Amino acid sequence: MATDYYEVLGVARGASSDEIKAAYRKAALKYHPDRNPNDAEAEAKFKQCSEAYHVLSDADRRAHFDRFGSAPAGPGGMPDFQQINIEELFSDLMGGLFGGMGGGVGSFVRGQTRGGRDIALELSITLEEAARGCEKSVEFERPAVCETCSGRGAAPGTPVDTCPACAGRGEVRYQQGFFKMSRPCGRCGAKGTIPREPCAKCSGSGVMKRTEKLQVVLPAGVEDGATRTVDGYGEAPGNGLPSGNLEITVRIAAHPVFTRDGQDLRCTLPLSFPQAALGAMVDVPTLDGGAKLRVPAGIQPGQELRLRGKGMPRFGGYSRGDQIVTVQLEVPTKLSDEQKALIEQLAASLGQETHPQQKTFFEKLKDLL
Repeated sequence: MATDYYEVLGVARGASSDEIKAAYRKAALKYHPDRNPNDAEAEAKFKQCSEAYHVLSDADRRAHFDRFGSAPAGPGGMPDFQQINIEELFSDLMGGLFGGMGGGVGSFVRGQTRGGRDIALELSITLEEAARGCEKSVEFERPAVCETCSGRGAAPGTPVDTCPACAGRGEVRYQQGFFKMSRPCGRCGAKGTIPREPCAKCSGSGVMKRTEKLQVVLPAGVEDGATRTVDGYGEAPGNGLPSGNLEITVRIAAHPVFTRDGQDLRCTLPLSFPQAALGAMVDVPTLDGGAKLRVPAGIQPGQELRLRGKGMPRFGGYSRGDQIVTVQLEVPTKLSDEQKALIEQLAASLGQETHPQQKTFFEKLKDLL
């Protein structure tokens, strides 16, 4: 049974060329082999939707299909789907949408320089280091430009020749049907040049594994997840193009006492019943050392007290956030007989006036019952 190309792309038989193009772009980007490596089903669907667009995007082929239900025979048939470049695919289909904007998306994609890949690292620091600012050493390994041949891949003093197969582009481009396609040049290994005598140190690749050690300065107030870019310390492509970058992400380790809330710090303060009832002057930890905190008499569990200026530094400024202390009432779990008797005496001496919330609760309970 013949394939219904309209059904493959999910469009009506009367669909416009723009609708067909949009449907194909969506399907092709979804099933492209670069996005679905080692997925035979996705590859088959990609070939099928590409075949459908190959027919329906051309007025003559579409008319033939509408009349006879099959693609026309003859030269200029189906493209070699294995060689369809996903960036070329995107630029060919989208370039027309932005044709009046400085060359459009198509010009941008084809004009950009491909350098080496970026390297991502995570740098762990303590909360104290984040508060003060710090200088940390990072060590990592990367493919770097060979120092012997300066990345040329050729032995010192020997020339490199422009690859005759790709004319120095590093890729072979050709057109088949409506597709503009490219593939890495197999003659020069996608470098665009061929050394007459390969470098003995890097075997002609132009890159060598190198261990790098850098000092990274982090300002006071740096936040968890902040990133720092070090230009040129990513992977070297080994073909004369620029190296990628090193992307460092800051991770602040959990603290045993404090949690961070923006520029404020939070902690919990356990109080005994006498301290909460009578008030007290207590010692609390801060990032600057110990500090005195006055607890007012009658403070309730969950209430918050604030130490001004004891939080984190504001990034790029001179002020600091606050330290917010949440009160937690610590009830004794083991009491002697004498202690129990004293508490019972205290309970008997306390009237409902000393517990207004409890009184209100029981009044509401009576109304419900």
